[in-house]
Amino acid sequence: MNPYLINRKTLLILFSLFSALQISFSAYAASSGGLGFDITERSVDKEMFQESFKVQEEQILPYFDIPEADLSKVESPQQVKNNYKNVLTLVLQKKIPQATTKVDALIQDNPDQSIYYNLKALLKLIDNDLPAAKQSFQTAIKLNKYNTQAYAGLAQIALQEKQLKQAKQYANQALAINPRSTSAYQILATITLQEKGIDATETLLLDANQKVRGNLTDELKILNDLRRIYSAKKQPEKLLPLATDLVARYPDEAPALSYLAGAQLLNNDDKGTEKTLRQLIALQPSNGNYRYFLARVLGKQKGKETEILIQLDKAAVSADNPALILSYKTLILSRQKRYTEALAVAQLVDESNPELSLGKILKGDIYFAEKKYPEALQNYQRAYQKKPSTQTLDKILKTMLVQNKRNDASRFLQQELEKNPDNTLIQLRLASLYQSSKQYDLAIKHYESVLANQPDNLIVLNNLAWLYSQQNNPKALELAQQAYTKAPKSAAIADTYGYILLKNGKANESLTVLKHAAQLAPEIAEIQLHLAEAYIATQQKSQAKEILQLIISEQGKEATAARKLMQKI
Repeated sequence: MNPYLINRKTLLILFSLFSALQISFSAYAASSGGLGFDITERSVDKEMFQESFKVQEEQILPYFDIPEADLSKVESPQQVKNNYKNVLTLVLQKKIPQATTKVDALIQDNPDQSIYYNLKALLKLIDNDLPAAKQSFQTAIKLNKYNTQAYAGLAQIALQEKQLKQAKQYANQALAINPRSTSAYQILATITLQEKGIDATETLLLDANQKVRGNLTDELKILNDLRRIYSAKKQPEKLLPLATDLVARYPDEAPALSYLAGAQLLNNDDKGTEKTLRQLIALQPSNGNYRYFLARVLGKQKGKETEILIQLDKAAVSADNPALILSYKTLILSRQKRYTEALAVAQLVDESNPELSLGKILKGDIYFAEKKYPEALQNYQRAYQKKPSTQTLDKILKTMLVQNKRNDASRFLQQELEKNPDNTLIQLRLASLYQSSKQYDLAIKHYESVLANQPDNLIVLNNLAWLYSQQNNPKALELAQQAYTKAPKSAAIADTYGYILLKNGKANESLTVLKHAAQLAPEIAEIQLHLAEAYIATQQKSQAKEILQLIISEQGKEATAARKLMQKI
């Protein structure tokens, strides 16, 4: 499938599965092993997907179907449908000038055809010309008062202009004509979310889902909005009965099965996801997307590398631009330490997509996995020159630091900060580098600069509090308390606050906070060490001994400090 030529059904499938992968990919990244290899959703999936489909989902999907009411007074409905489809095809191909020419010609030949003005409005929306889009929709309604797309379009424009009352009026007018208008329901859902909150929005969408039953395309539009609601509420389990019901009614429809796979993925049901994806592959064996997603699911399992590579190769055959698929293949090959093959695949990605930084990042990751750090650094730097990003910047820093090139890393960050003096991310990286090098004054300088612009930045509050405490600066306790108040469930922040309390002679308060920190992260020896110090300070030596003996027995990096404390008891 050519990613630049996407039909309606494929678009719905892609957004259903891709959105689910975006939300849950952290689980895959966490399970990728300790190779130093970092192909993530950001570096692969998102970049490729955004490059291949610039026109946004919300702009296009409402225009795929002409409501029957809009065709009620059309003399040649089939011809209108064909013309309509031809224009949308040009839009999906990103041939906006050609689409505009086509629509203008259609209007000139058929000045009384309301539907063509909907298309003209769509093109104006893509150009972000809201007044012209509004005018076209109004013309469409004058020609046909039953034009639901036009009412929904006017509602969308009013929503963008933050005229919520008017947006609701237009949306309700669309629903009065067509009670199944998904666009109108989606606009009302957006308004409800702003005015009444997420629970009321959920209720509205569930009601809308019942109203549009019987049309798979319409149901999926509403169900995808419900997916976003349940993801935000962290209730993905509510998607499963909806998805199961959908498949029960449309058992052989790929979009329905795709939605179920996405719901299963969000619920970490790997076996269910795998089963559903295999059903999809059986249904559409030439669809490389399903094979790619199956490979991603299988990637969490050990011993599946052979099948994964087979699925990826089959997926790549049906893709005109298989960079996404090949990128994941480099990860699988690298897991097997087949670095030469992985590098050849990454080179192919780079040569096939010279406008992207992706291929260079992949080559850098492979060289890093091989511990060929100079070659990794060279590729990361080339990628950064092609397209600067925080992710690539971090890869450059990581590669420099693993080679103990702290001065080079510092110079690189300083140069980047000179180019982008307001870039707080670069300042944070520089401050962190100075902190790890014990250049505390320089670290404080950059943290204070960031804090001036981001007073609620928890990382800065916590790190700056710790640095102040190293210099006996009384502001340490104030900042640590601020951070703890904002994030009491962060073990690191609780540890910093508790330890600074201890150093300020507030032993009893310190013990309470450090107990809490230790409960949040019982596996972190440094926090346990601080807790032992608090027990000693409050004359609870037996509890301190118990903690210190455990730290010593584990022979970690805190063992030496634990022995010294033990000698003081």
